[in-house]
Amino acid sequence: MSLEEQKNQVLELTEIALEKARALNCGASINVSVGKEYATRFSNSEILQNYVDLRRIMEITVVYKDKQRAASTTNTFTKENIVNLVEFLAKVAKSVSPDPAYPGIVKEKHNYPSLKLNDPKASRVDPDYIADRIDATINAGESIDKRIGGVSGNLLFSDGFEYHKSTAGNELFYPSTVIESTININALSGGEESRSNSIFGNRFFDKLPLEKEAEEVAERALRGLNAQSIEPGNYEVILDHQAVSTILFFVGYATSSRLIINRASFLNDRIGQQVFDEDLSLINDPHNPEHLSARPIDDEGLPTTKFPVIEEGILKNYSYSRLDAARLGAKAQGTGFSFMGNAIGFPFAETIQPGDMKVEEMIADIKNGLLVTNLHYTNFVNPPVGSITGMSKDGLFIIKNGEIVGSAKNMRFTDTIPNILKEIDVGKELKQPGGRFANIVAPIRTKNFRFTSKTSH
Repeated sequence: MSLEEQKNQVLELTEIALEKARALNCGASINVSVGKEYATRFSNSEILQNYVDLRRIMEITVVYKDKQRAASTTNTFTKENIVNLVEFLAKVAKSVSPDPAYPGIVKEKHNYPSLKLNDPKASRVDPDYIADRIDATINAGESIDKRIGGVSGNLLFSDGFEYHKSTAGNELFYPSTVIESTININALSGGEESRSNSIFGNRFFDKLPLEKEAEEVAERALRGLNAQSIEPGNYEVILDHQAVSTILFFVGYATSSRLIINRASFLNDRIGQQVFDEDLSLINDPHNPEHLSARPIDDEGLPTTKFPVIEEGILKNYSYSRLDAARLGAKAQGTGFSFMGNAIGFPFAETIQPGDMKVEEMIADIKNGLLVTNLHYTNFVNPPVGSITGMSKDGLFIIKNGEIVGSAKNMRFTDTIPNILKEIDVGKELKQPGGRFANIVAPIRTKNFRFTSKTSH
């Protein structure tokens, strides 16, 4: 079935669902995501698998008397399934207790921003074209040095559309393309092995830097050979793009109205206050077409908006779901994000304001510090104070007197986000690491980063 045929089916099934909800004296809001997906996996410098699949998801929210709701998702696009699901959700909605604060589905008519979120060349992409790009990526990584042991990873290319419609009459259809890739490279020398990794994405194939990323990952893998154990402690650290994206996810999550209501955020009651170094400015920018999280509409049916989250270190805005905004007497700004059947507020299109320094200039300015490529197993320890923990990954490099002099074995860290971001410089090179919450970020140099223990690898 072509995408045009998919669109016609979605329009028909959506209207059937809305009519069924009306017949049951309920309102309904429906979000649909459809994409033709090409996936390529490669390992040890060989393509192992090419396959084409169809991703289809329909999320239905049914509301009774504006105060009782139920929601679910399905990927079975048949009339019988959709009708049965709406009937079930209506039954659930009528049985739950009313929430006096819940504002119901979006009733106001909205004009949604017009965004170009699809690659116009997507229709010409096929598995052969993707395989050629992967072959070039493998060659780029292997050409760096004979010690490169293999290039592995995957590429996921999705081209399709998003659709929203509700019983209140709001409706929006827009095409969307998303491309994400992971590259893993290992280097071998004298029985020693080092690995490095990159996760990145773009909406436009011509702007996806596969070969460039492969070269950079290969160079990091080589630089990681013969890693030495170093002592835990407080270090001046340069956080590279993927590490910064991880830290900023926790900053964004701390602005979620769900944490604010639960008094679980270190940013509670801090609007208008200096919370980080003045060099940090962060905006929610869902209207930048190159942002993987760009979109004209949020999951609740509100138009998305561009707004400052952090401005020169000052907290400017929280991100609200409509329900949380009603409870807090605030205005929702189109940051509703579906999570486990509910909407939470989240700035899902974070973009950092770049600075003036290249990474090389940051390194040259450090006498004794570390370059952190990536962080993983990262989570809150104590959200009300912003304490997080995790480990370094994919390259931890030692800086002495303005130069990288070797690599270190991975270490665990436990620190607070306010401490990490209280004295920083932001770099100039922007990049978009991939993942569910893709951010557009630049490297950050921080004077304060606390590693608490060693690892053996």
